[in-house]
Amino acid sequence: MAEATSNNDTSSSVISVETEQDEGEPPAVFNCRKACLKLIDDHLCVATLKDLEGWLDLLRKSSFFISILPPKTLVGPEYINTMLLVDPQRYKHIKEMGTDQTKLQLFLLQKYLEEMKKSRTELVEMVQSNEGEFSLTKQETFSQYLSELKQIVNDFRNMLVPGPLHIKHQLISSTAARHLPFLRLFLKTKGPVIFDRFGSAAFDNWAHLSWHVSGQRHLTDSFELRFQQINVPANEVAHSGEFIVEDSTFKIYILLPDKTYEFSIQRTKASNLVYDEWHDVITLSTRASWEHPAPQLNAIGDYKTECDTT
Repeated sequence: MAEATSNNDTSSSVISVETEQDEGEPPAVFNCRKACLKLIDDHLCVATLKDLEGWLDLLRKSSFFISILPPKTLVGPEYINTMLLVDPQRYKHIKEMGTDQTKLQLFLLQKYLEEMKKSRTELVEMVQSNEGEFSLTKQETFSQYLSELKQIVNDFRNMLVPGPLHIKHQLISSTAARHLPFLRLFLKTKGPVIFDRFGSAAFDNWAHLSWHVSGQRHLTDSFELRFQQINVPANEVAHSGEFIVEDSTFKIYILLPDKTYEFSIQRTKASNLVYDEWHDVITLSTRASWEHPAPQLNAIGDYKTECDTT
């Protein structure tokens, strides 16, 4: 629950309240109030919740992959790539499990975050009410509530890092190797591919696109870059195309002047990919042809590929 009103968004004043026992205040009430303030200050302040929400948003936009250990298996006198021994049908089933586990992980993280926001609002209101709520709360029940809330915070933080993928069946057929190796499967992530809004621009009949991978300094993947003309009149055919790029920049020289295009970027599909439901999109408009001269087509970094004009 977002704290949109001034009454609820009072974390600063609440946190700064001195935790000294008021005259005549029952010890149980004082202890509850002090425990509330500590929990808010340590785990549920506005800045912390905003950071956790940012981490979850980044994870939603990331790509999830299956990683198999060990990567090589001893067969006879030599080691070979473990994936060469894996049964394709069993691996397909494992990938489906990985997709389901990823979706469940993201769903639970969202629910945990909503519960933390809701609980923070309740705790702030409880502290502001002084004895009103505390006097009606049994110490044991309230302590259990705070303990469960701390566990939710810990579960959220632990779940932000994908862990092992739980399987019940062998991935390798008994006929593929005499001694079946013990395999461990993990889910790993790569940060989202994001357009550089300042480094990307459109001109008369071409565009320069630039992007980066969040949290990654050196790019090792290839990328699918697509463009699609938008706001197309009913009597015209949309201009579109797709490129495979192994770099962080690309120039497209086959655009039409004075048109609006939507560009999208994402990694090329890998065999161990299990979840990749988000991709970045940027919209740019080309100028009328007389506003800017066309560049030379032999510029460094050009790529050639087939273009879809239907």
